[in-house]
Amino acid sequence: MKAVIRSVMPAMALIALPAHAQEVKADEKGLTLEAGPLELNLGGRLHLDASVFDEPDIPRTGTTSADVRRARIELSGRIAKALRFRVDREFAGARGWRNVWASIEPVKNLEIKGGNMIVPFSQEDLQSSNVTPFAERSMASALTGGFGLGGAVLAGGRNWSASFGYFTDALANDEGRTNERGKGMVGRLTFAPVHSRKTVLHLGIGGERRTFSATERVRFTADPGSVFAPNVISSGSLGSLDTLTAWNGEVAVSLGPVLVQAQAIALKLDRTLLDDRRFNGQTLSIGWIVTGQRHEYSASSGVFGGPDRRKGKGAFEIAARYSRLDLADGTFDRGIGRALSASAIWTISTNLRLLATYTDNRVHFPTGGLPVTNHVGLIRAQLSF
Repeated sequence: MKAVIRSVMPAMALIALPAHAQEVKADEKGLTLEAGPLELNLGGRLHLDASVFDEPDIPRTGTTSADVRRARIELSGRIAKALRFRVDREFAGARGWRNVWASIEPVKNLEIKGGNMIVPFSQEDLQSSNVTPFAERSMASALTGGFGLGGAVLAGGRNWSASFGYFTDALANDEGRTNERGKGMVGRLTFAPVHSRKTVLHLGIGGERRTFSATERVRFTADPGSVFAPNVISSGSLGSLDTLTAWNGEVAVSLGPVLVQAQAIALKLDRTLLDDRRFNGQTLSIGWIVTGQRHEYSASSGVFGGPDRRKGKGAFEIAARYSRLDLADGTFDRGIGRALSASAIWTISTNLRLLATYTDNRVHFPTGGLPVTNHVGLIRAQLSF
């Protein structure tokens, strides 16, 4: 908390200047302070999880856990239309900084951004944890980077987006994600050839190429549907790294209250003294907002959000997802996993949401060995502002 206070104090000092009239507003978006061209918003998120899961290594079934998944303070702001910034600090799980960036918009629809941010590679990573229809991201997302430290140029229009940047290891990453991923270029392009009020067709592609120092290592792990349960599949620590090359393809169709999304990821590790490794993952999901709203969509960033609640009503959604992660390559066999998930999501208001997810996991080993199974049930109470 002291770190957050230290980061907030300079901005608060600016507000104390008497040059402009000040206005303080508290609403569903948090605490907003306006002083002339300066605007600050203080918000946060709190995700409380209660889960039951198996522990195959012991073996034991029916282990229970109640813990804080996320407890985050978020400060964002802008100075006129020239500068935006954001600083997030996480106090639960993998504690540390999350978003710590600033950006400028020299011309309309073109943004130059630098700092610690979500790497623009996969829509699933870019979607906020406040609106994802499942308690955790898919098994396939183990191959994506999450946060990274660097800079990017972002552009977008009514039916397209483009992001391109240079990134190195993150200051800190989300629970279960390694901070090390080398340094190099990352880019993502999206296009919505159909984009109307009721129908959206989204296409996207992402690419990434990283290089490593002699001592860096990577690890790809996937939780079984709760970060408080043991990882269900892991590559182990991989060293002697030269380059990482990854590709992501995504397609989504939104038809009124129904959203279908698919994603495929391929990753290759070139290594100097050891055999190269090739991994891949796939995800297919469908969500239906029973109460009739459509899913929000930003074409200029190529990301779907939660239910469109412009009329202020609550929303109830059910969703299902199939996810796969292949960490077997020749004689290297850390398993091929698949996860089947089902969720029910009640968005009570802009600030309150309840979510229940059940996930059935299975990992088999092509070169032999007993399969590993895990079943996870989770209920989340969520406050965000």
